[in-house]
Amino acid sequence: MVLNRVRLKQTQAYRFLPGVARCQNVGRCSATGDFARGGDWSFRNAVSIISGMPPSLPLAVATRVFGQPLRVALRRAAECGANGVQFELRDELRSEALTGTGKRQFLHSLTEYGLKIAPAHFPTKRALYATEQLDARIAAVRDAMTFASQLKTQVLTLRLGPLPAEADEKEAKTLIEVLNDLARHGNHVGVTLAIAPSGEPAAAYAKLLAQVTTGPIGIDFDPSSFVCAGRKVSEAFRELYTLVVHVQARDGVRDLDGLGAETAVGQGQVNWAELLALLYESGYRGWVTAVRNQGPDRGGDVIRAIETLKSIFL
Repeated sequence: MVLNRVRLKQTQAYRFLPGVARCQNVGRCSATGDFARGGDWSFRNAVSIISGMPPSLPLAVATRVFGQPLRVALRRAAECGANGVQFELRDELRSEALTGTGKRQFLHSLTEYGLKIAPAHFPTKRALYATEQLDARIAAVRDAMTFASQLKTQVLTLRLGPLPAEADEKEAKTLIEVLNDLARHGNHVGVTLAIAPSGEPAAAYAKLLAQVTTGPIGIDFDPSSFVCAGRKVSEAFRELYTLVVHVQARDGVRDLDGLGAETAVGQGQVNWAELLALLYESGYRGWVTAVRNQGPDRGGDVIRAIETLKSIFL
């Protein structure tokens, strides 16, 4: 029955908004079960679905984790079997460092390694809606979105920081205004802003993004953030799947004291076979990017993450 649902899913038509894919039957994956509510999931079901999947979703590595010159990082990414690379557009790759001709030459050099550009990333030093240097921060994000468009990638990821407290109406209003401003710019340049959750309930992000009406916006799904917050990854994905435009391959653990920590992929509490099957059954066909923010061998960890994810499909 699960495999039949996968085959049905492969034939369903999809309606695409700029940068955001949504199934015409949002919330439903078949006449025999409601994807959003969960159904009868198990590791066995995950394996059954994966057996009907294509060889792999496109896998990328974040080049910044190698801590090496970009050309060396590109070579390592290609050697590990990644399909693409994620660039950080604040310090690693800067718009002013590439002229128009330079951008074209840079994009051509990627083809020499057999790589494509996955969704780009832009880090901020404060919460996106923090009042200190707010205008400069938003201008920098807009510039990064424009640069992402020039690099021929349609998604820019970033972290919001913790969501405003419910009682803080001023901060909540500011955040919604900022997101609408950036979504409007994204609609102009053809880039979808993808925000990474920080551990709050998935429903809070769905509610937040429902208030962004000026252009495309989506979720950069980070399973590690939900594990570290003591939340179930599968439930969070079911809540957000219609909004997901990028997925991070990041793992984590939560100990008995309630403290969370990032780990290498495969060494944490994320059930990757289940998550990959959920991605496929939901209709997600976008990038999965190996990222490592901590650890003594971050470069080695993302290479092993690609190997781990590939092994699930074999």
